[in-house]
Amino acid sequence: RQIHMRYQKFAALAAAAALTAVLAGCVSVPSGDQGQQDPGGSQSDTQQQTQGQTQGGAADNPFAGSDQTTQQPQDSQQVQTVDLTVNVNGQEQTVTAAVYTGSGYTIAVPEGWEQDHNEPQWNPYHVDDVELTVRYYTGMSAADILPLFQRDEDDYVFEAAQESSLAGLQNVTELRGSEMDDGRVQEMVAYFIDVSTDRTKACYGIILECPADLAQSYGGYLGAMANSFTLTNAAG
Repeated sequence: RQIHMRYQKFAALAAAAALTAVLAGCVSVPSGDQGQQDPGGSQSDTQQQTQGQTQGGAADNPFAGSDQTTQQPQDSQQVQTVDLTVNVNGQEQTVTAAVYTGSGYTIAVPEGWEQDHNEPQWNPYHVDDVELTVRYYTGMSAADILPLFQRDEDDYVFEAAQESSLAGLQNVTELRGSEMDDGRVQEMVAYFIDVSTDRTKACYGIILECPADLAQSYGGYLGAMANSFTLTNAAG
C-alpha cells in the first residue's frame, strides 16, 4: 500500500507540469469595439477570510468605494469584449470574451463559460471539472495565505511555491499541485497576487483546476483568463 501511495503522489506531481505548460503564453487582446465595462460583475464582491473560505461583506473590502460601478439591468448595458488568444490541442485560436468587472479587478470570460451564482467562478458549459475561481483575501498577504490554502486543499500534493508572473502583474506567487481522484489526475495552478500596502494586507487568488486529460483542450483557456486579470484600483 505504501508503494501504491508513493506512486500516486509521484504521478500527481509529474502530471502537474502539463497544465502549467499549456497555460504559458496566453494573453488577452482588446477587440476593436470597446464598450462600457460590464457592471453586472460587481454582484459577486466575494471576500475570503482567514477561517477556511468564509465570504465576507463589501464593508471588509478596501476596494469598495464611491467609484465602484453600480449594478444595472443587463438589457441596459453595453458589455465590453476582448479577443483571447488560446492554445487548443496545440493550435492557436482567437475567441471572444466578455469583461467581468469584480471588486478592484477585471477578468475576461470566454463565450460559453458559465458563472457560479455564489462567487466569481466559471466553468465551460457542462464541464464542471474545469474551473477558474477568483478569491479576495482581506487582512492577509500571499505569505499568510499559502499555508492556509494548502491546509484547506489537503487532498492535493503541492510543489514548493515560487515567484511567478502574470501579464502586467507583479508580486505574484505560484502554487502547483495535483490529486488522484478515482484514478484520474486533477491538476491545480493557483496564483496569489499580493496587493498589500503599508496600511493594509490584501491578496487576490486566481485558482485554476483542470483534469490532466483535458489540459490540452481547456488549459489554454484557463491561462488566457488568468493573464487577462487586471487590477483596477490600489489597496488602501
